[in-house]
Amino acid sequence: MRLRAASFSLVLAAALAGCADANPGAGTDQVDMPPSPPPPSEQSQIYSAALHQLILVDNPYATAPTPVGAVYIVDGPASRSAELVIAPDGPPFDTELKNEITAQSAALPPVEFVAGPELPANPAPQGLTGVAGDGVIVGLSPTRRQDDGTVHVGAGLWCGIDCGLGLTYVLDRIDGQWTVTGTTGPVSVS
Repeated sequence: MRLRAASFSLVLAAALAGCADANPGAGTDQVDMPPSPPPPSEQSQIYSAALHQLILVDNPYATAPTPVGAVYIVDGPASRSAELVIAPDGPPFDTELKNEITAQSAALPPVEFVAGPELPANPAPQGLTGVAGDGVIVGLSPTRRQDDGTVHVGAGLWCGIDCGLGLTYVLDRIDGQWTVTGTTGPVSVS
């Protein structure tokens, strides 16, 4: 009886294996997965890391009881952001770059790109700032690769008459992520 049961099991297993190979996927529900979106560009990752450091750590009001309400990024690189000059002197940022920076800014207050720093400025200060919606105006310089593999990017922040910061961040790629590792050059504080 054991021999007969063993023989039957082998025949059944072979038959099932043959059926499975003859019609792969039969009887299963296959779902076509949409392709995953491409990873954000290196430039947007660098700008996003600098922006997070500037707003959430180095901003003069980063730990204030009233948090920053909005981030207005001047649309175009400013060559002297580290000196609190946040007016762009380059062409506007590419639309895809702006979309990628915005998508990576979930931890920040709402991010908006503006044509110039004067648009969200409020001559009569509101709350802790002189910017509409208790916001900050940010200028970013073009990224500059260094021989050691790091990248420098200037960042300027203005949040009112006596509230500003300008510096140049040093970023390095650590565990696949661009990370601020320090600053270089002069720092401007108002």
